[in-house]
Amino acid sequence: MIVDCHCHCHEFGEEELAKFSGIRLVAVSDDVPSSRRTLELANRFGVVPCLGIHPWNVGKARPEDLSEVLSLIEKSEAPCVGEVGLDRRFVPETYDKQRDFFSAFLRLAKEYDLAVNVHAPDAWADVVEALRKADVDRALIHWYTGPLDLLEEIAQYGFYISINPAVKVQKKHREVAEAAGPDMVVLESDGPYEYRGLRLEPPMVKETLAIIAEIWRTTPEEAEERVYLNAARLFRL
Repeated sequence: MIVDCHCHCHEFGEEELAKFSGIRLVAVSDDVPSSRRTLELANRFGVVPCLGIHPWNVGKARPEDLSEVLSLIEKSEAPCVGEVGLDRRFVPETYDKQRDFFSAFLRLAKEYDLAVNVHAPDAWADVVEALRKADVDRALIHWYTGPLDLLEEIAQYGFYISINPAVKVQKKHREVAEAAGPDMVVLESDGPYEYRGLRLEPPMVKETLAIIAEIWRTTPEEAEERVYLNAARLFRL
């Protein structure tokens, strides 16, 4: 089975979601309303729900928003926290507040043994250090374009990175795909994000799989099995 390990399912229409059958979707959330919507989609479409507050939304989030999402995670028994993390590239002005929110999510993830679906542009090392200090066991650093020399440390802690369809047009992401070991890679779409003329969506993960197979000099079938086993360990599918 192909697993899309990071998808904003709440941004797709239900007719579109129905067309993605055959792909297991790990659905991330951005705020309180989308966290609630993700739980609805988990019931209706069987997506794997990740609840959280995106770093881009932390600046406008209230303390009660954080409390509400944390409570939703506890009460719903969602298996994953996300999309959460740190972002120095796009919203550096809220970095201190992002740290506070991220720490709260990591404490909950550790307490309930949850996976964490992480956003980390230009905060790659900070995120890895925060995950290590929180003693989180399972984490995905999504759409990794960070330092290649940090990959060894990420693998050492048993964390994963995701490769997405941008690998076709983003040079650094291709370099990451080539440098990362097969044991630490999963696939994602980050749909429906638009990037350099591409509207990313789950079916494109199949194209990404073909590229990964080429890079690993293996068959698409063997690559699919490898990334599926990684995703299964990460999210306990």
